[in-house]
Amino acid sequence: MHWLEKWLFPPCCVVTSAPTDHLDLDPKFVQQWQRYGDACPCCGTHSPQGKICRSCQQASPRLIEQTHIAFAFRGELRQLVHQFKYHQQLHLSRLFATLIQQQLQLNPVDALVPIPLHPSRLAQRGYNQAYEIARILSKDLGIPIYQGLIRPQATTSQTRLGRTQRQHNLSHAFAINPKVEAGLLKLHRVALIDDVITTGATLQAAAQSLKAAHPTLEIHAWALAKTR
Repeated sequence: MHWLEKWLFPPCCVVTSAPTDHLDLDPKFVQQWQRYGDACPCCGTHSPQGKICRSCQQASPRLIEQTHIAFAFRGELRQLVHQFKYHQQLHLSRLFATLIQQQLQLNPVDALVPIPLHPSRLAQRGYNQAYEIARILSKDLGIPIYQGLIRPQATTSQTRLGRTQRQHNLSHAFAINPKVEAGLLKLHRVALIDDVITTGATLQAAAQSLKAAHPTLEIHAWALAKTR
């Protein structure tokens, strides 16, 4: 934040509204929020002692090389994400992008790939929350955004679906925009960007589409939080 902007608009905690020194969040919340641990380093699903899960061990080829998740999706963070996604609180994208950078050891990548929304969902919401986070990350890290991943099929909301239902719901949900496919082939390593991971079915489906178009592409995933 520029010094003049900080002087005119001093940061205040988005939870308590109390003044803060740097982030728009009291540091105590970052300290209290549970880090997301004991997860498969590839897909992010719960795995004792953080070992590679059986599904990723058996997968050939493995779709996602490594998944980085900052926090468990609960408490005040859950409330903030809800405000961000459903109540037009776009200013929270700066906070979430900063938290991702602070909490995770991110691998260098050639491009960021935000998980896209179907055009009808995008029109209804007015913005893509994954893109808003990726936009800040792109500016901070100097990494371009690749928006060639599209969502040609409108799918049922994933919120109340189980793992198997989510996988079925997302089959063929993503595709590569043929107009920019050549740009994808120039990339070697990318990071899928999303706000919250549930079962991981969305990331797997997106990665599958990317791999189908570019089999040697190395795919990582960066997310703010994951449900347990």
